[in-house]
Amino acid sequence: MAPPKVTFILPTLNAAQILPRCLASIRRQDYPAEACEIVVADGGSTDRTRAIAAEYGAVVLDNPQRRAEPGKQLAFARATGEYLVFLDADNEIAGTDWLRRAMQALTARPEALGFESYYLKKPGDARLNHYVTALLQCSSDPIVRTLSRMPRLVEEDAQGVQVFALPADGAYPTGANGFIFRRAYLEALPAGTSFHEATFFPDLIRGGRRTLLKIRGCGIYHFYVTNWSDYLAKRRYTMVNYLLRKEEHTGTWDAGGGRLRRAATVLYHATLVGPLMEGLARAIAAGDPTWLLHPLASALSVLGNALGYLDYRRAGSSEEGIKASVRLHRHASPPPAPKPDR
Repeated sequence: MAPPKVTFILPTLNAAQILPRCLASIRRQDYPAEACEIVVADGGSTDRTRAIAAEYGAVVLDNPQRRAEPGKQLAFARATGEYLVFLDADNEIAGTDWLRRAMQALTARPEALGFESYYLKKPGDARLNHYVTALLQCSSDPIVRTLSRMPRLVEEDAQGVQVFALPADGAYPTGANGFIFRRAYLEALPAGTSFHEATFFPDLIRGGRRTLLKIRGCGIYHFYVTNWSDYLAKRRYTMVNYLLRKEEHTGTWDAGGGRLRRAATVLYHATLVGPLMEGLARAIAAGDPTWLLHPLASALSVLGNALGYLDYRRAGSSEEGIKASVRLHRHASPPPAPKPDR
């Protein structure tokens, strides 16, 4: 049987310094080239983003709203694949067999909601980036990690395919950075659903799609940050986007926890004592001193979220909030990644 067609969906905005590595990693996959499609939704880049995308054979769309979520919706409408891969420009697929193995797992288990990539540590990676991606494995934020309800491992086969049961309340933030969905599941969502993983992914879980697939050691490199200043900017930008999503849809991934649980989690991370003890314990247990960054990351996450909340409140309206999000994006971009070998 011919392999299913897969569409990679990438929202971009001035990503010329990091996009080549992402696109090259797609083209390196040992999956039939004719069954791979790349659709880039560009928010008005003023650098070479669009030209680079075209060099790698991508379909390039105009995203007049500039932000990632409307871009994903535009790309989805244009996509022709039976499966959709949500990927960001600061991602790089590890290895050449990622797509083939993931598609084999999804084809064998039609009940699965989708396939989630592991965040892997890239050799030479900045220690901070190692912490927020490969160690946290959850939205690059210690607060989010604490609030989340982790999926439960149900089984693992000899090929390393892991089957997880997702929490029934949808309190597990994922859906981007190397996540593969069945197109039919997204088509079944109500018209106008925001393509932000904080909203549509929990809706799918609450609707009964509670099986998640992973493969041990099969994942992506996420070039998120290299310094603390950029991390703070990222958290600020992310909070504005989160609050904009709450305007559209109150049933976000953390809706089941309630305000008291959210407040207690923020207080825990703000006090530093708990994160300090937790980071020390995890560093000893894992034999990885990178966990010692946990208390500082917790404090900066609290600060970044607070600043983002103030940015959102100062905006005063959804339209101004969207403009604030775009402005903050310019200051929260990841540092340049080395250009890939072609």
